[in-house]
Amino acid sequence: MNIETTMNNIVSRATMYERHTVHKILFTDVSNTIEYVLNSYWHREQELSNFDSNYSLAVGCSHTFGIGVNKPWPSYFTNTYNAGIPGATIYDMIDVAIDIYDIKPFKNLMMFVPHGERMIVYDNKKQVALMPYSDVYEAYKNIDINTKMYYNKRSTEFLKLWCKSNNISLSMINMNSIEFLKTYKKLIVDKAADSLHYGENTHKNFAGLFYAKPQD
Repeated sequence: MNIETTMNNIVSRATMYERHTVHKILFTDVSNTIEYVLNSYWHREQELSNFDSNYSLAVGCSHTFGIGVNKPWPSYFTNTYNAGIPGATIYDMIDVAIDIYDIKPFKNLMMFVPHGERMIVYDNKKQVALMPYSDVYEAYKNIDINTKMYYNKRSTEFLKLWCKSNNISLSMINMNSIEFLKTYKKLIVDKAADSLHYGENTHKNFAGLFYAKPQD
């Protein structure tokens, strides 16, 4: 596929927001205090064409997109394109990374997956990201976290091989939700404007998890 098709499939699972316009209410953030502008690919970023050839790519879910904050963790790195997508699974992140690479190759990939147990299922011939608030969540609750993380690992092993074959440096935080909260509890110091996601200072702490050197 290409990035336009991939992103259209992902965003069609949820509310479609208009691109190139300012949104003050977006997904769970109804605080009216943060301004969100989506680019041509529905990413909260300037256009990909504005980045130079040595840029880095950051992929992740809403905790990379930056729901409820002005400065998501990728913003602490220079020349880094934020391809975070609210509600994204690891499969989405990998698809997006490969599709973006086809358009504009990068040498450094940062992947932030604090909810690695998320899966994609097909229900009534439609893609559904399997999360607690999904309409079909109860129908698939018999799939345990170990099974979900098994498929997660198969995907990440493919990603590692793909990065190696393309000489891409990969830095990845990839855990299930419970493991992530236990491991990085000390880094979570505030809440975002929607009171559900992580706050500005926590995002700055998350930037420190990656090997690229953050800006001050």
